[in-house]
Amino acid sequence: MARVKAQLRRVNLQENRFELVPSIRIGGIAIDQNAYQVTLDGQPVDLTVREYELVRFLACHAGQVFTREELLENVWDYEYYGDVRTVDVTVRRAREKIEPNLDEFRYILTKRGIGYYFRRDQENADDGTDR
Repeated sequence: MARVKAQLRRVNLQENRFELVPSIRIGGIAIDQNAYQVTLDGQPVDLTVREYELVRFLACHAGQVFTREELLENVWDYEYYGDVRTVDVTVRRAREKIEPNLDEFRYILTKRGIGYYFRRDQENADDGTDR
């Protein structure tokens, strides 16, 4: 059943690939979906494919909190049978590359006990409510 769902999801992604917004801007982050490129304040960020997919997915759903399991399903694919801590490691590595200050995260935030989300552009970056 998981393989069937994964195949259907791949077909839907391929059909909708041309409907993607070509670029996303949130704060100092710009994601060019056509070039698979992320820039921070105009400077290119060297992300792995998985880090890019994670940042892109979270940014496309800014403000929405995702559990580790949901991120595994949506970013890693249904057929991935790994440890959910893989998400934590990828988030940490992506943060090291896109966060200007690792003491106060601006972009990828943690909702304690639930998961991760990408801060919306209009949210106050200094509110200190989530890390």
